Amino acid sequence: MVFIKEDNESQKCYYKAHVWFKNHSLQCGCFSQKKAAEKWAQWLEKRIITDDLFKGRRKRANY
Repeated sequence: MVFIKEDNESQKCYYKAHVWFKNHSLQCGCFSQKKAAEKWAQWLEKRIITDDLFKGRRKRANY
């Protein structure tokens, strides 16, 4: 799951990006631009999915 929310309380962190998957810890990042927050969250989401796919293949191949 990916959440991007606006943070009006902090002057250095205008947008907070949260990426969370079942069986993974919550990852958060602070950004000054919404586009950067979205790009980071999408990259991290793809990275987690890719890593899980490779781990699953290695387990089935008994590596």
